[in-house]
This record gives sequence, structure tokens and C-alpha cells, in this order.
Amino acid sequence: MKTRVIFFIMAAMTIATTSCMQNPEGEKVKSGEAIEINFPKDAQVLKPSLDASQIKWLGTKPTGTHNGTLSIKEGSLYVKDGELLGGEFTLDMNSIVVLDIEDPKMNGNLVGHLKSADFFLVDSFPTATFKFSSITPMNSGTEADDKVTPTHRIEGNLTLRGITKKVNFPAKIKITEQGVHAQTPQFVINRTEWNVNYGSKSIFDNLKDNFVHDEIGLKIEIKTE
Repeated sequence: MKTRVIFFIMAAMTIATTSCMQNPEGEKVKSGEAIEINFPKDAQVLKPSLDASQIKWLGTKPTGTHNGTLSIKEGSLYVKDGELLGGEFTLDMNSIVVLDIEDPKMNGNLVGHLKSADFFLVDSFPTATFKFSSITPMNSGTEADDKVTPTHRIEGNLTLRGITKKVNFPAKIKITEQGVHAQTPQFVINRTEWNVNYGSKSIFDNLKDNFVHDEIGLKIEIKTE
């Protein structure tokens, strides 16, 4: 009897640990009220290379994970005297790609679900935007797991499903004669703050293990032309 009790306790601990490990890793973004964005009028405007710039996403649930990419439709970076002063980007929500499912039918089903009203409601909100004009240098810390050592903290407004909220996250920014190269370690946003509520245990009761974690992991890389 005692052995059986110990077995069940260990099994429960294993399940709990596995579930915890499936949450996306990275700094958790604290969203807030949208802030005023002011772009400099006398700065050089650089355009991102749409082929070399992208967003990687990671979603998780107790039974596994999904990952993919999202493309940038257009954007501008404002640079003056060798410093990045701001930027604005439009994200193409119709460009959602799933990378971890090889079966074409299953892949298409998930992409369709992500574009539906359950998630990003792409028919009504075909684009999302991120605008920022606050870039603060930070002390170089240790390398993140993805080998990105942040040099700055970026604060701006993320608009998703028609909802705009302030976010801030670390980024590695390098400016050379060839242009701007900015990339982030993976950071995490809470999707429910933009009304992406499907399968959220914080929104719906009685989901048991049939839920999707609220957190979405994001990694951004921007290279100018």
C-alpha cells in the first residue's frame, strides 16, 4: 500500500514538472496602457529586408508544442548619428506558418485555426503593428539560451486584434555602415491580454488538461536593406 502511494505521488510530480517545462521560456512581458510614440523628423529612415526579417513564435500545451514564423509586411527604422531612435512595423497575420507539422492537411488545419476567431481573427484583423520610440541601453548581461546578448531595452505599443498595449523587451542592436541588425532572445507575452482566449484556463473553467498555455514565446530578428 505504501509503495503504491509513493508511486502515485511520483507520477503526479512528473506530470506537474512536464507541464511546467512546456511553458515557453524567456522574459515575461508586463503589458500596460499604450504610450505616446514620437518619431524623429530629421532621422534617416531605413527599411527592413523582408526576406531577412521575421518573427518566430512558440505555443505550448500539456500535450506538446507548436512553432512557426510570422512575416513582416512593411516597416521603418529611424536612425540618427549612429543610434536607433525608433521604428514601426506592420505584421502580416495571413503569413502565419507552422513549422513542426509535416502532414499538409494537419498543418493546414492548424494554420486555419490560428487564423480563425478562436485565435487571431485574421479576416477582421489581417495585420498587427508594433511601434516604438523608446530604446534604452542596458548593461550587457549573460548570453541567453539562444546566444543573444541584449544591449538595449525597447518599449513600444503592440496592436493585436485591434487592442493596443505597451510592451517592453530586451534586444541586441548593432548598427554599422551596412545598416541595422536587431534581434531578441525569446520573450513571452500573455495572449489573453489581446483577447486571444481560446483554450485558456484563466478564462474558461473545466478544461482539465485540454487547454493551451496563455504564454506565447516570440523571437524577433530585423535586418535593414
